[in-house]
Amino acid sequence: MEIVGSDEELAFLNAFLDRADGGVSALVFEGDAGIGKSTLWLAGVEAARERGFRVLSSRPAEAESGLAHSGLGDLFEDVLEQVLPELPAPRRRVLAIALLLEEREAGPPADPRALAVAVRTTLGALAKDEPVVVAIDDVQWLDGSSGSALAFALRRLEADVRLLLTRRVEEGVPASELEKAIDADRIERLRVGPLSVGATHQLLRQRLGRTFARPTLLRLHEASGGNPFYALELARALPPDVDPTQPLPVPRPWKSSCARGDPCMC
Repeated sequence: MEIVGSDEELAFLNAFLDRADGGVSALVFEGDAGIGKSTLWLAGVEAARERGFRVLSSRPAEAESGLAHSGLGDLFEDVLEQVLPELPAPRRRVLAIALLLEEREAGPPADPRALAVAVRTTLGALAKDEPVVVAIDDVQWLDGSSGSALAFALRRLEADVRLLLTRRVEEGVPASELEKAIDADRIERLRVGPLSVGATHQLLRQRLGRTFARPTLLRLHEASGGNPFYALELARALPPDVDPTQPLPVPRPWKSSCARGDPCMC
């Protein structure tokens, strides 16, 4: 489906994927919940595959952020059969145990550095044959053990590995470990902003098959702040015969409820 109102973001994305300077780099889409970061991320994953990148992807959720190595499991799930035989035995074993392919023997747990080295070796082996995109949507929810291992690997890689990240911007929330592991001049950040009134109109027509009288459209845009998720939820709640001369029939607390991920009150 066509992405509306994001020409600048898509241009940044295409330029990032078309660069030929190699090395480790990152593109980070930042913004509020529901602003459209994940839509751009999905477009980036598709565009990378079309260009011949090997894409390793993960979409962690807040509820999973305490599960050890869950992010690594997502990223390497489809390539383990290919890459495990190429790893030295100690690294192969520690990675297999972390990703629940083998049982851990009695004794102390593996040194986190051993897993981090295995991750570095794995990424290097994958990037030897084709450039790699590590795509993580909502990187703020990536579990700590996966983040630490990936950050260690990124600091030491010289291969063409590109990160495509989305990150929710909230006051007091620092950048992720992955972002801190990359030189500042190798990271591009793009703040995803609100849709215009015209783009909101296109979005509602495309996704809902509905058009609204301009007064209603302006109220929808104002109430949603140009946030596409909020605009869609508001528009879905409106009856077909909504009166364009009247305020929107939406409870006052709808926005904070949607932002928390609770069932939408609209």
